[in-house]
Formats: sequence, C-alpha cells, structure tokens
Amino acid sequence: MPANTNFTIKSVESIHLAFKNSASYWESYRANEGDRQTERFEFKQGWQTVYARYIETPLVKVTLSDGTVGWGEANAGIGPEVVCLIVNELLSQMIEGQEFESPAALWDFQYDTQRGRGYSSGYWLDALAAIDIAVWDAIGKREQSPVAALLDPNPRSQFDVYLSGVRRSTLEERVDHMKSWIDTGLRGAKIFLTGDVEAGTAELDGLKKGAPELEQWMVDTLWMGSHEGAELGKIEYGKRNVRFFECPLQPEDLVGHQELVKKPGAPIALGEHFRSRYQMEQWVQQPRALDVYQPDIGRTGFTDYMVQMDIAAKAGIKTTPHMGSGVSVFQAATLQCAAVAPPDYLQEFQGGLSDRLDKASDTAWQYADGGFTLPDRPGIGVDINESLLEPYIVKH
Repeated sequence: MPANTNFTIKSVESIHLAFKNSASYWESYRANEGDRQTERFEFKQGWQTVYARYIETPLVKVTLSDGTVGWGEANAGIGPEVVCLIVNELLSQMIEGQEFESPAALWDFQYDTQRGRGYSSGYWLDALAAIDIAVWDAIGKREQSPVAALLDPNPRSQFDVYLSGVRRSTLEERVDHMKSWIDTGLRGAKIFLTGDVEAGTAELDGLKKGAPELEQWMVDTLWMGSHEGAELGKIEYGKRNVRFFECPLQPEDLVGHQELVKKPGAPIALGEHFRSRYQMEQWVQQPRALDVYQPDIGRTGFTDYMVQMDIAAKAGIKTTPHMGSGVSVFQAATLQCAAVAPPDYLQEFQGGLSDRLDKASDTAWQYADGGFTLPDRPGIGVDINESLLEPYIVKH
C-alpha cells in the first residue's frame, strides 16, 4: 500500500547557523596564494566564485498538524539569512494551515506564487528546496520510513562514495591525506582545479603517482575554462581516464557546452546550478550539453530532484547527486537521493562537514568501508536537538 503523503503544515521557520570557530570550506588548500578576504567571505586565486570564510547555512523546521517535526537545509552558504527571510516572512504566511495532497503539490504551489514575476531560481528556489526536504523528513517520520523508500520502492541499501576535494596545503600533504582515506576503503576523489590545464594535469599526475591505489579521479574546474582551454582539458583529462570533467565553462553557456560535449576526451558533468526542471531540461535534450547530470538536493529538494532525474533518464543521461557545503541535514538528504540514483557513479561526499553541529545533530549515516548503508531510521536519518543549536544561531 502506498504511503500517505497528504499533510497540513502547522508551522514553518528557518534559522541562520554559522560555525565561526571551525575550518573554512577550503581548509588549507592553496592558502595564501593571493586570497582576498572580508569578515565573512573569501576569494581563492584562479576562481571567480565567492566562498564563506566559515560554514554558514539556513536550517528549516516544519511541524505538521499532527505534531511531527521535519528538518530541511538549503545549499545557500552565501547569504543564508536571505533564505531565512523568505521562509519566515513570506512563505510561512502562504503555506501554514494549508492542506496539501503531496510534497509535489506544495512545491508547485510555492513555485506558482512567483513564477509570473520571474522568481524561477536563486534564493526563492533554495527556500522551496529546504522546505521540501523538511516536509519529506516529517512525512518519513510519520510513516516510519526512510525518505528513499518513499521515493522509490527499491532503494539501494548500500553505495560507495568519492571524496569531494583534497584540501591540504602541499602536494605531499594531499597525497598523505588521500592515502589515509584509501585505507578506509575509499575508491575515488574529485580535485578542484583552475582553467590552467598545464597546472591541472601536473596536479592530477602528482596525485595519481602518489596514490596509485585510488580507482577513480574526477576533475572540477569550477566554471573557469575558456572554450579553447576546456577542449584541451577534456582531451588531457580524458587521457588520464578521469571519470568526468565537471563545470568546464561558464554556467550560462549552453551552446559552448553543447559543442564541448561533441569533442573527444573526458565526459562532461554539471547540474549543481539548476534549481528546477524548467532550467535543466534543455541541457539534456539533443544536442545535449552534458554527459553526467549532477543536481544539488539543497537547491532542488527531493520533489524536483525526482522529476529532474526522470527527465535526464528519458534523455539517456545518468544522474549522480552533487553535494555542496551544507551540514548534516543537507548531507543526509543528498545521501537519501543517492540511494535512489542509478548505480553507475560513486556518490560525492563532503568528508569534513557533516559533524559541524556536533552534539546538536545525531545522524544515522555512518561512513564505513568506502561508502554508506541506507539507515532504517525514518525520515532523512537525522535527529536535531534544538536545545543545543543556540551556540550556532545568528541573530537578526
């Protein structure tokens, strides 16, 4: 018998968390190479994207009419207070007390409220994703089922992961770091490179030589390649058998990616910048602009992730979830999605972020032997102790 997904939201609220005494997302990788910092932000040499100096995130709590509580988190490390404002001051007034037949009905309702005004991406959709994750978490708890089993009757019980980033200061330290992970059963890793292909191949060659036991390497240039450089990178990283070459060109460059996919070399992977089915569909249709689709659950939520994965599958493209800089709630949601994704790729894993909430968060997801086992805990698999959140809450 299908699970009951009907619900009424009693209340929804969002809080801004910051972890000021912890390491940055980048840790010590390429530190002091011309970095520019402000009180909250930093720019790394060779990349255009701004990053937070310390991890910040918006956490969302949904309480259903029967008292069941669910937790959600958006991948919004820059300006999480914007997501909190949207949830607390706008969306809460639209959805509290309303009955919805399913999370999909809620997502469509919230999207429709602003679609005519052009709010089809950005923080508005991040807020929708966080609420969607929280609602599914609550439904899973109410129905005594992991979310993955609600999304798919036959989720994978186990899957392996790859480490996202090798963030140490020197090549020697990065090799040692990789060896320590290989000892745990890790099979793959992704490295972050600039658009400088010569420097990138030297880094990759050094890591492969130092850690030859690792089965799979992925390369992410964070949108920084020129057309010429991306074509060269595709060839060179292909020669080195990388599993995929991620984010090679600017995220708006549909035609450039379509042309790049036709070139010889490594498969092209992207998708983290899409919030909805409406943004991604033309990228997977012919002529396709990618080979591997990577939706970010902290931007799509569970509901639209399932729609996007189906669209990609019908176009003959495999999906593997992207995992960004969220903490335990976001990571658990991503791992639930990995359990219903095709088994063709290792799942991305942020090894140093899931424990930032310390004792305020109890997660059933435990890394072991190179991967994860789907926990039998209902919902997303994370319990939050609200009384212990106070040290991390940013007051506005």
